[in-house]
Amino acid sequence: MTSLIHIPELRDTALTALVLCALSALALASHLHVRFFDHRGVHTLQVYAAVLAAVTGLGLLVLGPGALVHGPAWGLPAGLALGAAAAPLVAAADTAATRRLGRRTAARPAPPAATPAPRTRGTRAVGPAARIARTAPPTATERRWTANRRDSDVALPLAWLVAVGVLEECVFRGTLTGVALIQDALVVRVLLLALATAAFALSHIFFGWAQVAAKLPLSLTALALTLLTGNVLGAVVAHALFNARIWRYQNTVRPSGTASPRPARS
Repeated sequence: MTSLIHIPELRDTALTALVLCALSALALASHLHVRFFDHRGVHTLQVYAAVLAAVTGLGLLVLGPGALVHGPAWGLPAGLALGAAAAPLVAAADTAATRRLGRRTAARPAPPAATPAPRTRGTRAVGPAARIARTAPPTATERRWTANRRDSDVALPLAWLVAVGVLEECVFRGTLTGVALIQDALVVRVLLLALATAAFALSHIFFGWAQVAAKLPLSLTALALTLLTGNVLGAVVAHALFNARIWRYQNTVRPSGTASPRPARS
Protein backbone atom coordinates (compact mmCIF):
# COMPACT_ATOMS: atom_id res chain seq x y z
CA MET A 1 0.00 0.00 0.00
CA THR A 2 1.36 3.38 -1.05
CA SER A 3 0.57 6.26 1.28
CA LEU A 4 0.11 9.75 -0.12
CA ILE A 5 1.73 11.16 3.05
CA HIS A 6 5.51 11.02 2.66
CA ILE A 7 6.59 12.39 6.05
CA PRO A 8 6.99 9.40 8.42
CA GLU A 9 6.09 11.30 11.60
CA LEU A 10 2.97 12.79 10.02
CA ARG A 11 2.01 9.44 8.52
CA ASP A 12 2.19 7.70 11.90
CA THR A 13 0.04 10.38 13.51
CA ALA A 14 -2.47 10.21 10.67
CA LEU A 15 -2.54 6.41 10.94
CA THR A 16 -3.39 6.62 14.64
CA ALA A 17 -6.11 9.19 14.00
CA LEU A 18 -7.46 7.02 11.19
CA VAL A 19 -7.85 3.96 13.43
CA LEU A 20 -9.50 5.95 16.21
CA CYS A 21 -11.94 7.65 13.84
CA ALA A 22 -12.78 4.38 12.10
CA LEU A 23 -13.52 2.60 15.37
CA SER A 24 -15.64 5.47 16.71
CA ALA A 25 -17.42 6.53 13.50
CA LEU A 26 -20.93 5.90 14.81
CA ALA A 27 -20.22 7.63 18.13
CA LEU A 28 -18.86 10.66 16.26
CA ALA A 29 -21.91 10.70 14.00
CA SER A 30 -24.28 10.47 16.98
CA HIS A 31 -22.64 13.42 18.73
CA LEU A 32 -22.61 15.53 15.58
CA HIS A 33 -26.24 14.66 14.90
CA VAL A 34 -27.47 15.66 18.35
CA ARG A 35 -25.29 18.77 18.53
CA PHE A 36 -25.75 20.25 15.04
CA PHE A 37 -28.24 18.39 12.83
CA ASP A 38 -31.07 16.92 14.88
CA HIS A 39 -33.08 20.16 15.03
CA ARG A 40 -32.66 20.56 11.26
CA GLY A 41 -34.49 17.32 10.53
CA VAL A 42 -31.37 15.46 9.36
CA HIS A 43 -31.47 11.71 10.02
CA THR A 44 -28.80 9.96 12.06
CA LEU A 45 -27.80 7.63 9.24
CA GLN A 46 -27.23 10.58 6.91
CA VAL A 47 -24.71 12.05 9.33
CA TYR A 48 -23.22 8.57 9.81
CA ALA A 49 -22.78 8.22 6.05
CA ALA A 50 -20.96 11.56 5.92
CA VAL A 51 -18.61 10.52 8.74
CA LEU A 52 -17.92 7.18 7.06
CA ALA A 53 -17.17 8.96 3.78
CA ALA A 54 -14.72 11.26 5.56
CA VAL A 55 -12.99 8.31 7.24
CA THR A 56 -12.80 6.50 3.90
CA GLY A 57 -11.17 9.56 2.34
CA LEU A 58 -8.67 9.73 5.18
CA GLY A 59 -7.96 6.03 4.69
CA LEU A 60 -7.21 6.56 1.01
CA LEU A 61 -4.92 9.45 1.91
CA VAL A 62 -2.99 7.52 4.57
CA LEU A 63 -2.96 4.05 2.98
CA GLY A 64 -3.46 4.80 -0.69
CA PRO A 65 -5.86 2.97 -3.07
CA GLY A 66 -4.54 -0.33 -1.73
CA ALA A 67 -6.81 0.14 1.27
CA LEU A 68 -9.72 -0.89 -0.95
CA VAL A 69 -8.08 -2.93 -3.70
CA HIS A 70 -4.74 -4.62 -3.12
CA GLY A 71 -5.22 -8.07 -4.67
CA PRO A 72 -5.00 -9.61 -8.16
CA ALA A 73 -7.26 -8.57 -11.04
CA TRP A 74 -9.33 -11.76 -10.81
CA GLY A 75 -10.34 -10.76 -7.30
CA LEU A 76 -12.81 -8.16 -8.61
CA PRO A 77 -15.11 -10.50 -10.58
CA ALA A 78 -14.61 -13.17 -7.94
CA GLY A 79 -15.63 -10.71 -5.21
CA LEU A 80 -18.71 -9.71 -7.18
CA ALA A 81 -19.85 -13.32 -7.59
CA LEU A 82 -18.96 -14.43 -4.08
CA GLY A 83 -20.59 -11.39 -2.50
CA ALA A 84 -23.85 -12.03 -4.35
CA ALA A 85 -23.75 -15.71 -3.36
CA ALA A 86 -22.97 -14.95 0.30
CA ALA A 87 -25.73 -12.35 0.78
CA PRO A 88 -28.67 -14.78 1.22
CA LEU A 89 -26.61 -17.00 3.54
CA VAL A 90 -25.70 -14.03 5.72
CA ALA A 91 -29.32 -12.90 5.76
CA ALA A 92 -30.49 -16.35 6.84
CA ALA A 93 -27.90 -16.48 9.63
CA ASP A 94 -28.88 -13.00 10.80
CA THR A 95 -32.57 -13.90 10.89
CA ALA A 96 -31.92 -17.13 12.77
CA ALA A 97 -29.77 -15.37 15.37
CA THR A 98 -32.32 -12.58 15.78
CA ARG A 99 -35.20 -15.00 16.30
CA ARG A 100 -33.30 -17.23 18.69
CA LEU A 101 -31.96 -14.41 20.83
CA GLY A 102 -35.25 -12.55 20.58
CA ARG A 103 -37.12 -15.49 22.10
CA ARG A 104 -34.64 -15.61 24.98
CA THR A 105 -35.11 -11.92 25.65
CA ALA A 106 -38.90 -12.24 25.52
CA ALA A 107 -38.82 -15.18 27.96
CA ARG A 108 -37.04 -13.18 30.66
CA PRO A 109 -39.33 -11.73 33.34
CA ALA A 110 -39.83 -8.01 33.11
CA PRO A 111 -38.18 -5.99 35.88
CA PRO A 112 -40.56 -4.61 38.48
CA ALA A 113 -41.86 -1.16 37.82
CA ALA A 114 -40.10 1.53 39.79
CA THR A 115 -42.17 3.14 42.51
CA PRO A 116 -42.54 6.85 41.82
CA ALA A 117 -40.91 9.08 44.37
CA PRO A 118 -43.37 10.80 46.71
CA ARG A 119 -44.15 14.33 45.69
CA THR A 120 -43.24 16.90 48.27
CA ARG A 121 -46.07 19.31 48.89
CA GLY A 122 -45.41 22.99 48.52
CA THR A 123 -42.04 22.73 46.70
CA ARG A 124 -41.36 24.49 43.44
CA ALA A 125 -38.41 25.67 41.45
CA VAL A 126 -37.14 29.15 42.25
CA GLY A 127 -34.53 31.48 40.86
CA PRO A 128 -32.58 30.23 37.79
CA ALA A 129 -34.18 26.79 38.07
CA ALA A 130 -37.64 28.34 37.68
CA ARG A 131 -36.54 30.27 34.59
CA ILE A 132 -35.06 27.13 33.03
CA ALA A 133 -38.22 25.16 33.78
CA ARG A 134 -40.39 27.85 32.17
CA THR A 135 -38.21 28.21 29.06
CA ALA A 136 -37.35 24.53 28.47
CA PRO A 137 -39.01 23.32 25.26
CA PRO A 138 -41.60 20.56 25.77
CA THR A 139 -39.80 18.37 23.26
CA ALA A 140 -36.39 18.48 24.97
CA THR A 141 -36.58 14.84 26.05
CA GLU A 142 -37.41 13.75 22.50
CA ARG A 143 -33.77 14.24 21.49
CA ARG A 144 -32.86 10.99 23.21
CA TRP A 145 -32.52 8.11 20.74
CA THR A 146 -35.58 6.19 21.92
CA ALA A 147 -36.96 3.13 20.13
CA ASN A 148 -39.38 5.22 18.10
CA ARG A 149 -36.72 7.78 17.17
CA ARG A 150 -34.33 4.98 16.30
CA ASP A 151 -36.79 3.36 13.91
CA SER A 152 -37.71 6.67 12.28
CA ASP A 153 -34.05 7.61 11.83
CA VAL A 154 -33.34 4.42 9.87
CA ALA A 155 -36.56 4.62 7.81
CA LEU A 156 -34.80 6.17 4.82
CA PRO A 157 -34.90 5.50 1.06
CA LEU A 158 -33.08 2.43 -0.18
CA ALA A 159 -30.19 4.48 -1.58
CA TRP A 160 -29.23 5.68 1.90
CA LEU A 161 -29.16 2.21 3.44
CA VAL A 162 -27.12 0.88 0.54
CA ALA A 163 -24.73 3.83 0.76
CA VAL A 164 -24.21 3.26 4.49
CA GLY A 165 -23.50 -0.43 3.89
CA VAL A 166 -20.98 0.36 1.15
CA LEU A 167 -19.22 2.98 3.26
CA GLU A 168 -19.15 0.71 6.33
CA GLU A 169 -17.32 -1.90 4.28
CA CYS A 170 -14.87 0.72 3.00
CA VAL A 171 -14.11 1.62 6.63
CA PHE A 172 -14.23 -1.71 8.46
CA ARG A 173 -13.05 -4.06 5.72
CA GLY A 174 -11.08 -1.50 3.74
CA THR A 175 -9.41 0.99 6.08
CA LEU A 176 -9.12 -1.08 9.26
CA THR A 177 -8.21 -4.26 7.39
CA GLY A 178 -5.63 -2.29 5.43
CA VAL A 179 -4.08 -1.01 8.64
CA ALA A 180 -3.92 -4.58 9.94
CA LEU A 181 -2.27 -5.94 6.80
CA ILE A 182 0.62 -3.46 6.89
CA GLN A 183 1.67 -4.61 10.35
CA ASP A 184 4.79 -6.77 10.51
CA ALA A 185 3.85 -8.95 13.48
CA LEU A 186 1.27 -11.65 12.77
CA VAL A 187 -0.17 -11.35 16.27
CA VAL A 188 -0.82 -7.64 15.76
CA ARG A 189 -2.49 -8.36 12.42
CA VAL A 190 -4.83 -10.91 13.96
CA LEU A 191 -5.67 -8.64 16.87
CA LEU A 192 -6.49 -5.71 14.62
CA LEU A 193 -8.65 -7.86 12.34
CA ALA A 194 -10.51 -9.23 15.36
CA LEU A 195 -10.95 -5.70 16.72
CA ALA A 196 -12.37 -4.44 13.42
CA THR A 197 -14.76 -7.41 13.21
CA ALA A 198 -15.99 -6.86 16.76
CA ALA A 199 -16.23 -3.09 16.30
CA PHE A 200 -18.58 -3.49 13.35
CA ALA A 201 -20.86 -5.79 15.34
CA LEU A 202 -20.76 -3.50 18.39
CA SER A 203 -21.72 -0.51 16.25
CA HIS A 204 -25.24 -2.02 16.26
CA ILE A 205 -25.51 -1.91 20.05
CA PHE A 206 -28.22 0.75 19.71
CA PHE A 207 -30.53 -2.01 18.47
CA GLY A 208 -29.72 -4.32 21.40
CA TRP A 209 -27.26 -7.11 22.14
CA ALA A 210 -29.23 -9.55 20.00
CA GLN A 211 -28.42 -7.44 16.96
CA VAL A 212 -24.75 -7.27 17.94
CA ALA A 213 -24.57 -11.07 17.90
CA ALA A 214 -26.63 -11.24 14.70
CA LYS A 215 -24.13 -8.96 12.96
CA LEU A 216 -21.17 -11.31 13.52
CA PRO A 217 -21.98 -13.56 10.52
CA LEU A 218 -22.01 -10.55 8.20
CA SER A 219 -18.84 -9.15 9.74
CA LEU A 220 -16.94 -12.45 9.53
CA THR A 221 -18.17 -13.19 6.00
CA ALA A 222 -17.20 -9.73 4.76
CA LEU A 223 -13.73 -10.11 6.29
CA ALA A 224 -13.27 -13.53 4.69
CA LEU A 225 -14.29 -12.19 1.27
CA THR A 226 -11.87 -9.27 1.59
CA LEU A 227 -8.93 -11.46 2.59
CA LEU A 228 -9.74 -14.04 -0.09
CA THR A 229 -10.15 -11.68 -3.05
CA GLY A 230 -7.86 -8.82 -1.99
CA ASN A 231 -10.56 -6.17 -2.37
CA VAL A 232 -13.73 -4.95 -0.65
CA LEU A 233 -16.06 -5.54 -3.61
CA GLY A 234 -17.37 -8.87 -2.30
CA ALA A 235 -18.04 -7.37 1.13
CA VAL A 236 -19.70 -4.34 -0.46
CA VAL A 237 -22.02 -6.46 -2.61
CA ALA A 238 -22.99 -8.76 0.27
CA HIS A 239 -23.67 -5.82 2.59
CA ALA A 240 -25.59 -3.83 -0.02
CA LEU A 241 -27.87 -6.79 -0.80
CA PHE A 242 -28.32 -7.39 2.93
CA ASN A 243 -29.39 -3.80 3.50
CA ALA A 244 -31.74 -4.00 0.52
CA ARG A 245 -33.44 -6.89 2.31
CA ILE A 246 -33.81 -4.72 5.42
CA TRP A 247 -35.35 -1.92 3.40
CA ARG A 248 -37.79 -4.32 1.76
CA TYR A 249 -38.75 -5.67 5.19
CA GLN A 250 -39.38 -2.16 6.53
CA ASN A 251 -41.68 -1.32 3.64
CA THR A 252 -43.67 -4.57 3.54
CA VAL A 253 -43.75 -6.51 6.81
CA ARG A 254 -43.81 -3.71 9.36
CA PRO A 255 -46.63 -1.65 7.76
CA SER A 256 -48.82 -4.77 7.62
CA GLY A 257 -48.43 -5.30 11.36
CA THR A 258 -46.69 -8.66 11.16
CA ALA A 259 -45.15 -9.48 14.52
CA SER A 260 -41.96 -11.03 13.22
CA PRO A 261 -38.57 -10.22 14.71
CA ARG A 262 -37.05 -6.92 13.72
CA PRO A 263 -34.06 -7.53 11.45
CA ALA A 264 -30.77 -5.89 12.06
CA ARG A 265 -29.95 -2.56 10.48
CA SER A 266 -27.11 -1.59 8.20
